[in-house]
Amino acid sequence: MYVGDCKVELTRKRIKHLYLRIKEPGCVHVSAPKHWPGDYIQSVIEARSEWIKEQQQKLLQRQETTPRAQSYEDHEEIVVEGQSYCLKAVRKSAFPQLSAVTLCRETKTLTLSMSDPSNLEARKKQLDKWLRAQLKERIAQLLEHWQPIMGVAASDFGVRKMKTRWGSCNIRTHKIWLNFDLMSKAAESLEYVVVHELTHLYERYHNKRFYRLMDKYLPDWRERKQRLNS
Repeated sequence: MYVGDCKVELTRKRIKHLYLRIKEPGCVHVSAPKHWPGDYIQSVIEARSEWIKEQQQKLLQRQETTPRAQSYEDHEEIVVEGQSYCLKAVRKSAFPQLSAVTLCRETKTLTLSMSDPSNLEARKKQLDKWLRAQLKERIAQLLEHWQPIMGVAASDFGVRKMKTRWGSCNIRTHKIWLNFDLMSKAAESLEYVVVHELTHLYERYHNKRFYRLMDKYLPDWRERKQRLNS
C-alpha cells in the first residue's frame, strides 16, 4: 500500500482508532483496528496525505541538520545550551584541582581532567555522563518551576537518545522522556519541550484543547518550536 511516494506499513491491532507514525523517510507506519476494511483504512490514510508529506519533510530537514558524529579530539567544538566550547583533555595528575569536567564560559573551553587523556572512548564516556547529569539538573529545575504553575506533576522523568522526537510522555504512568540532544539547545528550547510534555498530562492528543493550553502557559511556544527545529 502506498500514499503518494510513501510506503505504508500496516499493523492491525485491538484498538479503536487509527494511528500514523513517521519513523523514516519514504515510509509511514499505520496501526489500525482489526475490523476496519482495507479500502476504508486507505481512504483515511489518504485524507491525511498532506500531514504525512509535512512530517516527512520535517524528518528530512532534521536529518540534514543532524550534527556529524563527534570524535572527541582536542579543539573539537562541543555545543552546550546553544553555546560552542572548545574541547580539550588534560592529565589529572598535572591538574589535581580540576573537576572531571570543567566548563569555562569566559574562555569558551570545556576541559576534561583524565588519567589517560589520549583515550578517546574514555573521553566520550566522561563527557556524555557529565552532559546527561547537567541536562537532568536543568530538567528538574524546570519541572519544579512549571508543575505548580500548570497544576500537573510528572511521576518521573528520564533522558535518552531519540531519533525523531524531542520528548515523549507516557499518559498511563505520567513519566516524561527528554531527548539527550536537548543538552546542546538553548534554555528556551528545553523549557518549551518540558511544557509541551507536561501539557500532555492534561491532553493526550495534539488537538485544539492541547494548543489552547500551550497558548495559556507558553504564549510564544510556536516561535520557540520553530527555532528549535530550524
